[in-house]
Amino acid sequence: MSERQNAFTIKTNRLSDEVYNQLATYAKSRKLGDYISSLILRDLDDSSTGRKEREDKKTYEMFEHIKNELSELKVLAQTTGFVGSNTFKEEEPSKVPQL
Repeated sequence: MSERQNAFTIKTNRLSDEVYNQLATYAKSRKLGDYISSLILRDLDDSSTGRKEREDKKTYEMFEHIKNELSELKVLAQTTGFVGSNTFKEEEPSKVPQL
């Protein structure tokens, strides 16, 4: 890519002092263009398949975790005798099994 002499002017009153100072630091070190370019390239990558794939992976991992937890609860319920009848009767507190 050839060296470009174009300049952009950012006009906004919504920049916090912290953001403005960071941009000023990059501008003074003559790295503002590279910094902005890297942010835009990252956004372009995220907006394509990158973000969707990460979200799909997180969703899959959550479902797997829930599935495993439910499986463990089922085993625990079976081993403690909690499962067996389809109806729950009110029992005296002393007769309710403690988990």
